[in-house]
Amino acid sequence: MGSITNSRKHVVVHAFTYGWGHNKPLCAFAIHILKNKPQTIVTYLTGSLLYPKIMAELKRLPSDQYEALESRLNIIDISEATDDTMKPLSLFAPTFTALYTSVAVTCKSSGKTVSGLPRPTLAIIDPFASYAYEAIWAVSGKSVPIMAWWTTNAGSLLRVFGPAHLGGVAAPELETPEGRAEAKKRISSGVDIQRPDLVGNTVNIPGIDTSYDYEWFPQKTQLTRIAAILQEIGSVYIREANGLICVSVDAFEPEAITKVKEWFTSMNKLWYTVGPLLMEDKPVQTDSDALVELFLNRIHQEFGSRSLLYISFGTLIWPEMPHILWAVIDGLIEKRQPFLFSHSSPFQQFPDDRKKQIAESGIAMELPWVPQELILSHPVTGWFCTHGGWNSMQEAFIHRVPLIFWPFQGDQPYNALRMTHIKAGFELVEVRTGVDGTRIPYKSKELPAFTDASCKAEIKDLVDKLRGNQGSVVRKNFEAMADKIGQAWNVKDGSSRKELNHLFDKFWSVTT
Repeated sequence: MGSITNSRKHVVVHAFTYGWGHNKPLCAFAIHILKNKPQTIVTYLTGSLLYPKIMAELKRLPSDQYEALESRLNIIDISEATDDTMKPLSLFAPTFTALYTSVAVTCKSSGKTVSGLPRPTLAIIDPFASYAYEAIWAVSGKSVPIMAWWTTNAGSLLRVFGPAHLGGVAAPELETPEGRAEAKKRISSGVDIQRPDLVGNTVNIPGIDTSYDYEWFPQKTQLTRIAAILQEIGSVYIREANGLICVSVDAFEPEAITKVKEWFTSMNKLWYTVGPLLMEDKPVQTDSDALVELFLNRIHQEFGSRSLLYISFGTLIWPEMPHILWAVIDGLIEKRQPFLFSHSSPFQQFPDDRKKQIAESGIAMELPWVPQELILSHPVTGWFCTHGGWNSMQEAFIHRVPLIFWPFQGDQPYNALRMTHIKAGFELVEVRTGVDGTRIPYKSKELPAFTDASCKAEIKDLVDKLRGNQGSVVRKNFEAMADKIGQAWNVKDGSSRKELNHLFDKFWSVTT
């Protein structure tokens, strides 16, 4: 990073600093911008917790490619480490002021200073980062357009942020500037914000089966209160941004994307669909990576291709009632179903006797962190049991590994509903927990048992399906969807490639 002349376009990007899933695709999108617009600079503002992960993700590029882009890519850590996920980045406003006035800024992690940057011409900001929106508007007088950064898909956005007539839960008053101003006061005052009441109303989002409202919260989780606050924040700021960049794919959910584009057009807002967004694969480099690869190779030799079940709930989520998880593991071991379980959540509790059980099974491995893309790309991996986060789904599509859903909240129930609707995935139902999760599903004629025994029976039955005709049908449908999604970037007229060009046409002149 160094001094750069003022003749170039300058894009400032910022995502939720406690959500790696929000930042990982933003790294890939920043690279798309830099590769396609050689006269553009990208400044990525983040916090100290994610700075090293962002740097590592970007350096997955081949070294010659990274070095070619490095002079136009500024990764700036502007915060100190904190455990308060709702605390705004206090240095965002002065940092953006400095960027807007071409004053030097310094990265807290690296100590490097960048100066001489041109005034920002576009900001791409996570709708959960309300402080960033307010700072940019205060400094620029709204002369810098802001595109909201939505790191999952259109159907979940309709539910979480949309109006009631589109299947959403946003309060009607948010459709007016006055209503949003009142919502901002509630948010800034720290008043306790609760999620909408779940009374058993039916939910109808285009492209998925009908469900009850409580089915969008199928697990008891510690994140419910934080999710409610973020939902309120996001509902406000997607309505005040100039538009939205969505990391979905037209081929995945054409019905929902059509509907959400109609909604955004009615609000005079822009919409661009640019998924999937992933960096290039990273080669095996660490001792733990090598250990995982040895295990994968052994299972492949003993059980054959597509024989392994990979289990991961992402970097944050962990079942609050782990006895359900142990019942599932018992069922897998009894069925002699090989599996690899990654458990990186800070909330995880993994007793030694369970670790011993897995190690002594001869068919399984557990680790607190694993190289997910290495696992998904290995020929032994046949299925992926996941919470259903969109980043994990994108990786599964790229590597053509079909999914078994164990959703918790957010976009995950929608993803499960979408994939089961098109018969391209399975969902575990008996594993649901909590007051809302253990109510009768819309599809069920009678209430599931929701016991350890029923969870164990369900997973054993599912293993038989995976090995039979039903598994073959789901795999075929999943692979067909994966092929369509791959074309979004891999062909010249792919849908996401065209959407990116439309964004360039809007915000870049022909000379940049």
